Amino acid sequence: MKSASKNIFKQGVLASSLLLSLSLGSMVQAGVVLDNTVGGTGTLSNTLGSLTTARWNFKVFTVGTSNVQITQQTMGLYESSSEEIARNITFALYGVDGNNDPTGTALASDTQEVTLPGGGGSSVDFYTFNTGGTLAAYTLQAGQTYGILFSSDAPTTTLSWADMASDDIYTASEGFTFVANKRTTNSGSSYSDNGYYNAWSMTTTGGGGGASVPEPTSLSMIGLGAIGV
Repeated sequence: MKSASKNIFKQGVLASSLLLSLSLGSMVQAGVVLDNTVGGTGTLSNTLGSLTTARWNFKVFTVGTSNVQITQQTMGLYESSSEEIARNITFALYGVDGNNDPTGTALASDTQEVTLPGGGGSSVDFYTFNTGGTLAAYTLQAGQTYGILFSSDAPTTTLSWADMASDDIYTASEGFTFVANKRTTNSGSSYSDNGYYNAWSMTTTGGGGGASVPEPTSLSMIGLGAIGV
């Protein structure tokens, strides 16, 4: 009986290792994947970068080796109106064409309300949005290129999406690649390349709907599990 107990214990350990390795594989690419805000602690500029019903920004990126979902985004914003005002920010996810412009209809979207104190550049600050709407449930596929279209319900150019004082391009991690920075000032009739890198970060977590690529450590553990089986 003692020998049988040892075998059962070993098989249990190996099975647990196999399950752990699969979990580790699905967790690849969780965390901040694009950022130029120094984790929301950097210095914001009050340089004008209007975000309105007709002036939109489009950030294009390629997902790494795992499927993910967008859980959070941070933006540096300010409102030049003299009084406190609530604005709606819309995040719309698109596929892209050969020019890295949005193509087709939105794959998913989310609209969030933010209350801004007014007062112009002196009130510039970071605002973090926890993903909602259909965007919260949408799984970005590994290796695919997408873009997020940012707009607002501000009818004039009083709402601005600030840049960082250093005006840095987005740092990519977890296998992501930043591809293009586009802008339209005519409600999407045409887009142009833009060298203005608004203060922005995006956080993801492992998503479903497809296989993740395990890390090397996970692969070795899967091998051990298979031997045990």
